[in-house]
Amino acid sequence: ETGSKDEFISLKHLTQEAIEDVINKADKALEFLKPLVEIVEGKEMGFSDSCATPNLEMANPETNSQKTSKRALRKRKHEVQQNAILGCLFDRSYCDSVPQNTCFVEMGAAKGGLSIATRKRLKALANPPTGISHVLIDRSSFKYRDDRQITSTNDKTWERIKIDIRDLVLHKIGKVAEASNIVVYSKHLCGAATCYTIRSCLPAMKLRKEGIRFPGAIAIALCCHHVCDWDAYPNREVLKQFGIMRKEFDIIRHLSSWAICGFSDHSNKNTGFKDDDHCVHQLTTPTWSFSSSEKEKIGKKCKEVLNLGRATYLQSKGYSVSLPKQALS
Repeated sequence: ETGSKDEFISLKHLTQEAIEDVINKADKALEFLKPLVEIVEGKEMGFSDSCATPNLEMANPETNSQKTSKRALRKRKHEVQQNAILGCLFDRSYCDSVPQNTCFVEMGAAKGGLSIATRKRLKALANPPTGISHVLIDRSSFKYRDDRQITSTNDKTWERIKIDIRDLVLHKIGKVAEASNIVVYSKHLCGAATCYTIRSCLPAMKLRKEGIRFPGAIAIALCCHHVCDWDAYPNREVLKQFGIMRKEFDIIRHLSSWAICGFSDHSNKNTGFKDDDHCVHQLTTPTWSFSSSEKEKIGKKCKEVLNLGRATYLQSKGYSVSLPKQALS
């Protein structure tokens, strides 16, 4: 049983009272879940101002072409994100002492940038571990991959697997099964893909009794909450305690997009409102009285509910969990 089958259509069809009712349920869930999980602010992680803001001088048209500056900023953005994730993983989980014979599994690997950054970081350690392998999981193929030089040499420690994460059985991958320690991580894992990853990391308990290893560490940058899915979500039971069923869940995931929609940027435009998955302007204006700042707070609150539910699910499986914030605001 996965909850009510009531269908959710669109936020614009909801009254303010209906939205407020869901927000009240989310508040009750937050009140219960928030004390259970360590939430680490960005400043506490030692992020420098240069990490928070890319070097804007690279975008100066007098020194670089527009195309080159955009490419440089994009590269810098990815480097900052990769370093933030690896900083959490290495500093908080391993204190830069990664066990021998560890398999790093990058979910939603795309071009493989995070795995490349991991390999570089491991080589830079005073005592680099041996027996390291990398498995990159993605359902799509990419022509211009960051790891194409590695794959072209037929490196036996590096493997790409094309598969949808919902169909993945992690412990049946050869390199994973052979490893003494497993790390699962991702830089961009949209909505339901994060939930499927968590499920793939935690198979039935009977497999643990049969000697199947669970990942020693899991590090995922959480994003795209608007494409979460009730059936994929791993901690439905805790949400049900607060009256959050399928319909309420769908409302929450859509409201989560309010956190980053930038309503204030459009406050002077009389073109409708921003709503739903991609914040698209609608022709029908709803009768709401939420201010731009209130909408942003509601969106952040909804993201937090979904994140904390996942975190407490991992806690229930024996993991020590924290939610470090990658953005400073």
